[in-house]
Amino acid sequence: IFDGKKAIRGGVPVVFPQFGQPDKAMPQHGFARSSLWTLLSVSDSADASVAVLELTASEATREKWPGAFALQFQAHLTAANLKMTLSIKNVMDAPFSFHALLHTYLKIPDVGRVSIRGLKGRQYINKVEEGVIAEENQDQIILPSFTDRVYIGDEDGAKTVTVHADLTEEQPLFEVTNEARIAGELKPCDIVVWNPYEVASPGDLPPPAFKNFVCVEPGLVAAFSDLPAQATAELSQIIKPRPAKQNGQCCCCC
Repeated sequence: IFDGKKAIRGGVPVVFPQFGQPDKAMPQHGFARSSLWTLLSVSDSADASVAVLELTASEATREKWPGAFALQFQAHLTAANLKMTLSIKNVMDAPFSFHALLHTYLKIPDVGRVSIRGLKGRQYINKVEEGVIAEENQDQIILPSFTDRVYIGDEDGAKTVTVHADLTEEQPLFEVTNEARIAGELKPCDIVVWNPYEVASPGDLPPPAFKNFVCVEPGLVAAFSDLPAQATAELSQIIKPRPAKQNGQCCCCC
């Protein structure tokens, strides 16, 4: 039940203006995911359905963070894919620092068998191991236990990763393309991979729910980013699912 204090689990919670809880006076992952957004528009055509929502600074947000901002979240759905774009506008006359992330949950058959491909060679922050930085040396990332990693963006431009049902499956369940921009310039996009397993499952996500999802999340979270006055930052993610069905249900977001 949404109460304005904690986010609803699943889907794509919006993380802003902090990732984790570096500021202990602010809720974990900021306040955007637990705020009431305004629906600006909904449009349908033969080609796509598009919804745009907005969150702007208010007395309630200023109690938690002093920045003045305007967030817009656009969901663009076609028969082939879902594209989500989060835009963050600094409406002040001075820069501010921020984190932002789309905390995307993807539905999978079994987290103990799933593999994620496309991140070999990237350094990552292993939050399960107290923030140790390591380099990914595997072509296929598996999740045999609680996993919480921030794969650090290493080059400007879009980054595509694929999510597979297991190590032997060539056809991905999802092809996920992630991109970040600040003030119109392409930036390296961090990618978070997360599953809590039973040991870290939140109270509102009790076991065995962890078995059937993995989070693959585009973000600007490895370090705080600076957004100049009156400038806009963007995060986008395109999710292309496998068209085949599994157990009578299409692969989709949780």
